[in-house]
Amino acid sequence: MNKIVKTVAYLFLIGCFSGCDPYERTAVEQSIYVNHQSLNMLVGDQMQLTASPTEVIYNWVSEDPTVATVNSSGLVEAMGEGSTNIIAYYSDIQIKVPVAVSQRIRLENIEFAESAIELAIGGKSTLAALPVPGNANDFSRFFWSSDNENVVVVDLMGQITAVSPGVANITVKGGEISRTIEVKVFRNMNVALQKPVRVSSVYAAQYVGENAVDGILNTSDSSNRWLCQSTNSGPQWIEVDLGAEYEIHSLEFWVQSGYPSIDFQFQKEVNGEWEDIFSQIGNANAVYSRTFEATMANKVRLYFTKGSLDGIVRMYEMRVNAKVYE
Repeated sequence: MNKIVKTVAYLFLIGCFSGCDPYERTAVEQSIYVNHQSLNMLVGDQMQLTASPTEVIYNWVSEDPTVATVNSSGLVEAMGEGSTNIIAYYSDIQIKVPVAVSQRIRLENIEFAESAIELAIGGKSTLAALPVPGNANDFSRFFWSSDNENVVVVDLMGQITAVSPGVANITVKGGEISRTIEVKVFRNMNVALQKPVRVSSVYAAQYVGENAVDGILNTSDSSNRWLCQSTNSGPQWIEVDLGAEYEIHSLEFWVQSGYPSIDFQFQKEVNGEWEDIFSQIGNANAVYSRTFEATMANKVRLYFTKGSLDGIVRMYEMRVNAKVYE
């Protein structure tokens, strides 16, 4: 019996102390949330502000209606340059949305830094589109497109990549203004390959000029090359009839290691006369390569005024590279 009484008393005390614990009520903080924390606008723009919780009816007011106005549903209109706050409120709760308004400067034109673009297959270039005026602000960014992605593709930043020979028009658009630039893609073709050759001389009967354009580049085969008489006795040359007019832009040739051809001119025939494309003095490389300003030619000549130190030109192969657009 005593045990039961003690148990009941214990439970009574627990209930008493529990009932006497104070409960602190924490006030729920009420806030307004708006779909934009701030606005950057141009004069004449409109933007919709939406407040939540959505079950509440909000009041909207602008601190400076000369800069921006707001209607009863939260639609903001930019009126003039400056800054202000749009206030959404109900009861004694409010939130401010900062608004900055700039004068609208319309894009009048787009100019390209380049007048024309040419790329070899696989080549890349980034087009420079310049807004006119330079501080135009009524467009978000430039948008790029290609009318022939089999020839040229363009990315979001205006970088173009040449895919295959041909012509593509690349268009840039900003707002309502657009401009187009033509991009030509070429492949390199060795137009001297297996073409008719004339030479000033041969060192021996087996060292004919045709060896230099047969397409066989084997510098360990001493028989498969053109050797001429020494330039110490006078200039020596190799002439190639390309068979048609090509837009040539680079020259390559290989001579025997240790015997570079030192001084020479690369020439094209114009109205029966030879005209220099470029001159080289003091070459020390057995493998020679040079790109030059593209020029039209149907006959070319390498004219050596100084071969190797002994005067002899020992040429394994010669390539004349042209731009071909198909």
